[in-house]
Amino acid sequence: MVLFVFAFAVLGYCREFFFVHLNVILFEKYYNRISDAPFPEIMNVFRRFSYETLYYSKYVFTVVWVSIFFLVNFFALKKLSASPRLTKFLVYAYAAMFALAASSFVYGYFFNNGIIDDEYTLSRWLMGIAQSPVICLLLLASEKLYNKSFQS
Repeated sequence: MVLFVFAFAVLGYCREFFFVHLNVILFEKYYNRISDAPFPEIMNVFRRFSYETLYYSKYVFTVVWVSIFFLVNFFALKKLSASPRLTKFLVYAYAAMFALAASSFVYGYFFNNGIIDDEYTLSRWLMGIAQSPVICLLLLASEKLYNKSFQS
């Protein structure tokens, strides 16, 4: 249990570190000025890319981080749960979140002529949940409630 808490904490920190500094680079390129914020050397490799490349690569990086969090959630459920059905629920939950986020994004892009409205906010919120241990925690808690209902 402690190992998974530590894994989620490290992953969350790394994800936040990555996207915050990628956003700094995007800011610098968009406004054509260097930020005064301290910047880690490891992220300098991304300064070579154009604004457009970095902007659109954020979608790819989001999918990568969602995949990483899905795998850790999956293995946490497999290890911490006695019910194999929870891993199926996890797969269904991730598929539903991804489908809803993609549908919302596509709807906003094609029907509202942009990705800055509520549809974009919804898709970002759903991907934020997918990049966290929330689903795993809810499923583990539901297993405990499910078992208690059969004991009484």
